[in-house]
Amino acid sequence: MGNIRKFLTYILTSNVSEGAPSAAFLLSRGGIPLPLTVMQILTIDLGTDLKSALGLGTGRPEPRVMDRPPRARTDRLMNQRVLVKAFAWYGLLETVFSMTAYFYVNIGNGWPGVPLAASGPVYERATTMTLAAIVFCQIGAVLNCRTDRQSLFTVGLLANRQVLVGIAVEVVLLSALIYVPFLQAVFGTTAIGPFDWLYLLVLPMPMVLLAELRKTVARRRSRSASQGGHDR
Repeated sequence: MGNIRKFLTYILTSNVSEGAPSAAFLLSRGGIPLPLTVMQILTIDLGTDLKSALGLGTGRPEPRVMDRPPRARTDRLMNQRVLVKAFAWYGLLETVFSMTAYFYVNIGNGWPGVPLAASGPVYERATTMTLAAIVFCQIGAVLNCRTDRQSLFTVGLLANRQVLVGIAVEVVLLSALIYVPFLQAVFGTTAIGPFDWLYLLVLPMPMVLLAELRKTVARRRSRSASQGGHDR
């Protein structure tokens, strides 16, 4: 069940960052042109995410998992913990970083002195960066989802080969979408530059480090609760 929950957390995480651009478009009444197109959303759900998500199902159980109390019969597979982690934590971080990528391109084009681009090369680059930022945030998310409480650095960054293969597939597919002319025409993408890639390569780091902070707090609370139980 643990691996299934990790799979669900990872899959649900991208839904937040995929929905946020549409929400921004609607709430601004079109003042913010759609930062992510429907076709680009499909590439995440049906392409870049799939292999990494399947890799989570092959992960080994976390150390000391058998020391935890058994789950209650009423405990659902998609429980509150999964939803909060996916939507209010990883999903929120992913939304902030991907929307920042969108505005980063427009700022380079003179916004707010000029309106946000609604078409043309600047718009294509802005939506491409939004898409790419979500993919790279998902790289951080899939690493985070490998463990619930245990530090990722303790179990090993390279321990799950299937997840690593999934990450490689994500990057290859994204690169094809960005640089293959036929796919550019279909998905409304365009080539990006070295500084764009530098921004993208940094994104998994804060995703992982912030998750490590959360896991550290969770482990300390768990130890405190365990010690309190022994004291009684």
